[in-house]
Amino acid sequence: REAVLQALYAKHVSNEEPKKVLQDIKSRYQFDNMTTKFVNELFTLTVENSNGLDEKIKSNLDNWTLDRLNVIDKLIIQMSLCEMMYLQSYDISHKVTISSAIENAKKFSSEDSTSFVNGVLDSIYKEL
Repeated sequence: REAVLQALYAKHVSNEEPKKVLQDIKSRYQFDNMTTKFVNELFTLTVENSNGLDEKIKSNLDNWTLDRLNVIDKLIIQMSLCEMMYLQSYDISHKVTISSAIENAKKFSSEDSTSFVNGVLDSIYKEL
């Protein structure tokens, strides 16, 4: 998930083609086959479904607008939501996905981001 977040951020700031960004990120890590498959799917599906994911996020923001979100927080929420909605074949508990999102927020964003990311994802999780 950390690698996917880095790839999503790299795509956001560079506007490179998704395939190139994904290759660059994968060249930095040594993934086993199952992890490579997961990284490919999570990154690709998050990019392909970003507009729909944004709509879902927007409908769960209280007193916030999507454009006010910190870029990293938005990408973490998009990626986590994508995992919960589109990668059910991996049978990953939504609580594990949310926990991972919180860890990524702690590592890559601000102190306030952890509770914000948790709140938005928890709200969406209840709808799924």
